[in-house]
Amino acid sequence: MTGVAEVREGLTEIFRVSGHLAVGGSLNEIRMEPIGTGQMADTLRVSLDRPPAGLPSSFVVKLPVAEGQTAVTARHAAVYERELRFYRELRPELPGLECPRFYGTFDVEGEPALVLEEILGAQQGNQIEGAVQGQAGLAVDQLAKFQVRWWNDEDFGSQDWLQRRAGAPIADRQKRYLAAWAKVAESVADDLVPGAAEVIEEFGHRCDLWSRSYDGPLTLVHHDYRLDNMLFTDHSVSIVDWQTLGWGPPAWDIAYFMGTSIPVEERRATEREHVECHAEQLRESGVIGWDDDVAWHRYRQMSFSTLLLTVPAAGEVRTNKRARQMFVAMWNRAAQMVIDLDAREFLLTEADQPC
Repeated sequence: MTGVAEVREGLTEIFRVSGHLAVGGSLNEIRMEPIGTGQMADTLRVSLDRPPAGLPSSFVVKLPVAEGQTAVTARHAAVYERELRFYRELRPELPGLECPRFYGTFDVEGEPALVLEEILGAQQGNQIEGAVQGQAGLAVDQLAKFQVRWWNDEDFGSQDWLQRRAGAPIADRQKRYLAAWAKVAESVADDLVPGAAEVIEEFGHRCDLWSRSYDGPLTLVHHDYRLDNMLFTDHSVSIVDWQTLGWGPPAWDIAYFMGTSIPVEERRATEREHVECHAEQLRESGVIGWDDDVAWHRYRQMSFSTLLLTVPAAGEVRTNKRARQMFVAMWNRAAQMVIDLDAREFLLTEADQPC
């Protein structure tokens, strides 16, 4: 992991550029401690003994993973560059979105490290246990705030750095999905709910056709919209970890959130209300053609989104006991969601494709 001296040097340069430190000025001692549970970055709380005037006494610093398969995967997918571009280019265009303030970036072995605001008093969502009362509503209320700005904007969506997971071919992802599932299937078999393994494997063989079959609309999508990437206070939520940002279906994030983060019984009882609330917020913001029936249809279609993202990841990122528990919890919820919503009708075969 990057050392104290390198982090202090990076912060010093950022604060010189921002004017908080004079040219030639330097920081005093800093303290670093790991926080968070992300698989794609090393996240630290960095505390300053005597912060420059106008700055808080602590920050969050996200460092690129330096070695191992996770580092290879992250660099190949350009996840660090993508998150940097979000904070530099897109965040200023989204004034209503709740996410940490961006202070700047410094280089670590050719990749950007991000310096972000620490949301004091906030707690990370519990991905394994699932959402508690009020968290789902707060999370859903943030979606329209970043989806409306570039809704169906083809010029914006054509940028190569935005990931595409639905509405485009993903043959390499299908290969990665099946390889990852073969690697982990036996080890999780006893912990999956009845029918989950069959849903996961069936989707693996048809996920490329599923993706190609989506025909719009498209908008800005977080793609990994779940509790681990949310910081809650009593009355607000801040959305973090924009490394998988992309261009995709408006229903992806709400389906992914409900499928990864809401206990099954609560999801069954509340999902239609949340889907309709999200649709209403989009319409109130000027979106046309997203009525409740369309929203529900697309939500059901996107119930596979959890599997498309997380199964390949399980074979490629750092894992530990918590990561394994997290993947199992998400797969059980997502597979049950597919079953409950009778969403297998969206899994096409080659024979189903139009000539």
